[in-house]
Amino acid sequence: MRRALMRVTGLGVVALVALWAGCGSSEPGSTTAADGLGANGERVLKACSGTIGVIAPFAGTDETDAIQMNWARVSLDNFNRENGTDFRIEPMDASDGEAEVKAAARALAADKEVVGVVGPDTSTHTLAAGPILDAAKLAYVSPSATNVSLTDGRLSGFYRVVANDSVQAPTIGRVAVDDLKGKKVVIIDNADSYATGLANGVEEYVKKAGVPVTRHEISTGAKDYSDVIATLPADADVVVLSLSSPDAAQRFVQQMKAAGRDPAFIGGDALFVLERFNPVGAYVTSFTPDLRRAPEGDDVVRLYKAVFGSLATFGGPAFGAMQVVATAALKSCKDGRATREGVWEALPGTKIKDSVLGQDIEFTPDHELRNGRFYTYRIGPDDYQYVG
Repeated sequence: MRRALMRVTGLGVVALVALWAGCGSSEPGSTTAADGLGANGERVLKACSGTIGVIAPFAGTDETDAIQMNWARVSLDNFNRENGTDFRIEPMDASDGEAEVKAAARALAADKEVVGVVGPDTSTHTLAAGPILDAAKLAYVSPSATNVSLTDGRLSGFYRVVANDSVQAPTIGRVAVDDLKGKKVVIIDNADSYATGLANGVEEYVKKAGVPVTRHEISTGAKDYSDVIATLPADADVVVLSLSSPDAAQRFVQQMKAAGRDPAFIGGDALFVLERFNPVGAYVTSFTPDLRRAPEGDDVVRLYKAVFGSLATFGGPAFGAMQVVATAALKSCKDGRATREGVWEALPGTKIKDSVLGQDIEFTPDHELRNGRFYTYRIGPDDYQYVG
């Protein structure tokens, strides 16, 4: 089922694409096709073509791991339908770590048909692939890489359609200190750029608020966290889970409760996967609104869930990231072909109005999403409950 989720067939894709029509409008390009001459000298139109790579998981520990690839495919189908273009997708798997992602980046960079990239999916993968894509002047728009340092200038072709952790960390800190009135906060993280970067920001916020905070690292692959749990302050009343794995977070909370420890728990956006992280009463953040309830989602989300199965927060940003790359590709079109040089030049000024993310997608000079924010949800018995 996991790999099958990559595909949409028959009625599913037709209905889904039809419902997406008008759901977020891109800036119009100069034309949707390039003029040419037919065999008899008559003026004809050539549909703009080119290939857009996607670096995202095909599958993994759960069917939701394929969600970004699914939504990127649907987004490009919809874009082609609305604009009369003939852009194609080149899916590259990111299920097996940095070595695979680097190989994917090298393959896309070597393929001259590829004019832009959606992804990579994580901050760690972006740091691995970014220098390769930069060297090839191949611009890339991530739907989910949030580490702050990615836009410090080292990656010239990197953009993201979600807010970074400098926005997420204060959001989590406010919940811990202001909403939950935490008196002693514990931060649990793991060793990757996403988890440690987010933990650094939360720790800074909590310390500035004058609240005592301790920090502990775990391995997401471990099955038993009793040794770490035994070292946590007995009076800690808020635990921040700055973890990249919802499965590890679920195990940690279950083992805390089994040990008779029941503080308030707050997780970052990586834990916004209800099928895998669902302790009732815990809080999670998301870089998009819950599209099942947002007007931007509407009937399409219900249909998407019927076609693909589980819905995760990463879907909408993948749809938006593909819209951005395809719009820039259309702007670059000459003689029926998009160019990677043109996409590189067009991306800074590309704007998607009223996107499925609940806001316009446009970029600041350092390639951040302008006016990005994070949303907070509390996990209820059956679903998420919006907090703010």
